[in-house]
Amino acid sequence: MEVSAAILAIGSEIFIGSIVDTNSAYLAKKLSEMGVDVKVVRPLPDDFELLVDVFKEYLGKYNLVLTTGGLGPTFDDMTAEAVANAVGRSTVFNELAYSHIESSLLKRGVVLKESHRRQAFLPDGCILLPNDNGTAMGFVCEYNGSFSISMPGIPYEMKPMFENYAVGFIKSKFNLLDIFMEDIRFAGLPESDVDEIIREIGIPEDVECIINVSKGEIIVRLRGTQKDRLETFSNRLVEKLKNSYIGKGEESIEAVLVRMLKEKGLTISFAESCTGGLLSKKITDVSGSSKVFIGSVVSYSNKVKEELLGVDRNILEKFGAVSAETAKEMAVKCKEIFKTDISASVTGIAGPGGGSKDKPVGLVYTCIIIGDKIMVKENKFVGDRDAIRERSYKTLFDNMLKELRSL
Repeated sequence: MEVSAAILAIGSEIFIGSIVDTNSAYLAKKLSEMGVDVKVVRPLPDDFELLVDVFKEYLGKYNLVLTTGGLGPTFDDMTAEAVANAVGRSTVFNELAYSHIESSLLKRGVVLKESHRRQAFLPDGCILLPNDNGTAMGFVCEYNGSFSISMPGIPYEMKPMFENYAVGFIKSKFNLLDIFMEDIRFAGLPESDVDEIIREIGIPEDVECIINVSKGEIIVRLRGTQKDRLETFSNRLVEKLKNSYIGKGEESIEAVLVRMLKEKGLTISFAESCTGGLLSKKITDVSGSSKVFIGSVVSYSNKVKEELLGVDRNILEKFGAVSAETAKEMAVKCKEIFKTDISASVTGIAGPGGGSKDKPVGLVYTCIIIGDKIMVKENKFVGDRDAIRERSYKTLFDNMLKELRSL
């Protein structure tokens, strides 16, 4: 049986850019992993009549309607009343919900107000979902064989509620198909190349394939009911694009780099300019990176490049800070300072200012030194400042992975 779902993010603050809705992406991913077919993801403002109309429409169309937001004590929190109206029920004072609100607030030393009592008015006969991290309990209402599942909008409250309580409820009501999913990560090639190879291999009929592009990295997401067919397709894709392959699953490019450095017993250090410490930040995001990452120099100015890192002034004056010669010198001096097996450097123009005809915004030089082998590369990236910096680090790490695989 196919189980369909709609996800609704409720709150006018979404429409004015006050918050970014991350809840819907989280729920869509989790539901997909469970075998639920997400048909709609939609933000909704705090408009009572609109909420009621949407609930009525979607509860007649989908098996599940999951909502986040609108469960608080203020005047614009109207999810409970709207759901009740849509399913033909009244809201009633829920003693258990109020007791939870009361105990939660007393622990925090917050004085109870009439608005907190209002928060405990929920659809008559609803099933409560405990909130282990806040005051607003979630609730479930059934309507003609479909279910609305309403949860708070605060992510650290919603996620445990969904995982610990809503998931179990959904599984108790529906016989879900086993779904197999795999994310395959690539870097250092255009999206069109990946698309071409996928078309050449041919996507199996029962496998869903999506290509996501994110600032220098390409993720191919596979989803299907036949594990063997999905794995066969995945393995063929990796084999065809093995030179650009990073890894599978949630493992980031920096996590793969740390793992490979550990496996080979190698240490690394960085000399950074335009990335301003991003290489160091990314590698230290990985637990256990201290076993391989020794240190870095963020030499943003020429003065620091010369006086702290030791770059020859003549090189800076003759070729400029953004040059192949400076990138090489930065990596050489970095390796000398930290005495690591590998050193890497990056220098460029991230923009939006600072570019010229000869050296435009997006021009970035990288250098990798492994043992006695020195590799300098010129890159021309496009995008805003963040995108250029992001592409710089991912391209550098991807090039390092390629070199490490060849050792």
